[in-house]
Amino acid sequence: MRDVAPFQPDDLDHLDRLLSQADQVVAMEDVHAGATSRHVIGLRHDVDNVIGPAVAMAEWEAVRGYRSTYYILHTSPYWEQKDLLRASLETIAGCGHEIGFHINAVTAAIDTGRPVQEIIEDAVGELRSYGHPVHGVVAHGDNACYRHRFINDEVFTESRRPAYGPASRLVGGVWLNPVPRSTYGFDYDPNWLRRTVYLSDSGGQWSRPFQEVADGFPFDGQLHILIHADWWAEAFAGLEVAA
Repeated sequence: MRDVAPFQPDDLDHLDRLLSQADQVVAMEDVHAGATSRHVIGLRHDVDNVIGPAVAMAEWEAVRGYRSTYYILHTSPYWEQKDLLRASLETIAGCGHEIGFHINAVTAAIDTGRPVQEIIEDAVGELRSYGHPVHGVVAHGDNACYRHRFINDEVFTESRRPAYGPASRLVGGVWLNPVPRSTYGFDYDPNWLRRTVYLSDSGGQWSRPFQEVADGFPFDGQLHILIHADWWAEAFAGLEVAA
């Protein structure tokens, strides 16, 4: 397994060898529902810039009997390509995967001046209008988060971040006024589900040595893996590579 992106076809083989050790590979809604065995891997994807690699990854997983969650970013370029968006979501969901919401609402409010609540309601409403229940939500790490010191999940009362300041505060000209996740029909956030080991390719680099995790599985508690399919375009022939 390569330490950094872009990941290649042989990296899929390494990923498969890790996932195949589990009794099950499940979507994050399944973890929330109680699939918390240490022999079960919780798998998720944050779909940031392009959606083609996510579709390819969803099909690759389905062939192998793996189930995962795809969190869809409402401020991404592909969000504006409605035919592509809908067709891609239908394929991903048709493979048996969960569709979730990758929230970037505070950033969007800073950029546009629109109310946070309106941004969330419109985007989630659109996804649900396509026939996807959307029970899970997870924050997007936009550059604005570093400039203004906030996390996009701070719009929810369950996601307090004391290190960043009071729950209710002004960030980038936007007033944070947290409400429960259930206000928008969300049941869970994967970052707040219990886990023992977390492996992520955020930024195109594994958060810890991949082989170390593969060799150590199963652990005393559950392993959760975050894969950004953007970094895996070259593992699937003929796909657009993320910028």
